[in-house]
Amino acid sequence: LTAQTDVKARYDEETAQKLAQTFTQYLRLARSERFALSSLPPGRFLMPGDLEGSPALTFAPLPVSDGEELPYRSLGREMERRYEAYKSQVVRPFFRDHFARLDRQIVLVDALAALNSGPEAVRDLETALTGVLTAFRTGRANLFSTIFRPKIDRILFAATKADHLHHTSHDRLEAILRHLTARAIERAEGVGASIDVIALAAVRATREAMVRHEGEKLSAIVGTPVAGERIGHETFDGVAEGAIFPGELPADPRDVFKGEALAVSDEEADFRFLKFRPPAAMLSADQKPLPLPHIRLDRAMEFLFGDRLS
Repeated sequence: LTAQTDVKARYDEETAQKLAQTFTQYLRLARSERFALSSLPPGRFLMPGDLEGSPALTFAPLPVSDGEELPYRSLGREMERRYEAYKSQVVRPFFRDHFARLDRQIVLVDALAALNSGPEAVRDLETALTGVLTAFRTGRANLFSTIFRPKIDRILFAATKADHLHHTSHDRLEAILRHLTARAIERAEGVGASIDVIALAAVRATREAMVRHEGEKLSAIVGTPVAGERIGHETFDGVAEGAIFPGELPADPRDVFKGEALAVSDEEADFRFLKFRPPAAMLSADQKPLPLPHIRLDRAMEFLFGDRLS
């Protein structure tokens, strides 16, 4: 569509809306489970909220050569103007109002989704994490440093859905996330904050078991996959439990970067992680709700604000 668009043509709202809608569809497809890409700005296109359908989100990237002059009231000039307005009226207030008073930050990372998709999605996740660290960068002037002076002194990167694989692979998941963030930190100047990584699950939806398959014992997880989840030719109904062996993460975290694959099929994948329904609420003997099970939520809280409670 952009190849067929004349950026110097006179601006009209119908064309702008069509471009914005097509761009939004592209972002949604890129974020879908099949591709699981992470570097998908502008973020409000995927989570528009009260801005849905407004001129603030009615723009799209267009191919413009460096130094190319765009006529006044042309389509390209108006797209540029709206993008600048988006940064000043949407992005800046968000950082000013929400980040300026924070001194601790947790970044939730769906590493399993990227691993499901393939090495290209993992590298894209690394790019996204570098962008996150840019928000806390001091020194070189950038969009964020012109909005507020970062005071974040602790950042926790958390690989979510740790309950979707056996605990024997948790250290490997943490190693992958540590490798992702280490490379991102190396490229981000002057982060100036204590950073840690963790594999966690705020709500544990599975339990562990040993299963035998073709004479071999496998470390499996047992839970109720969400309706529509599939392994091979089996599709789950959202009711029946299943014992799942998702595969083993590589011992060397660098291995997940190798190759150019994206949207890897089940037949080609070395591992496959499903989505599970949360556990049913449990009651105590006096019929009071019991806390939901979790994985390392306590460790995350200790890192983020344990010093404030001592």
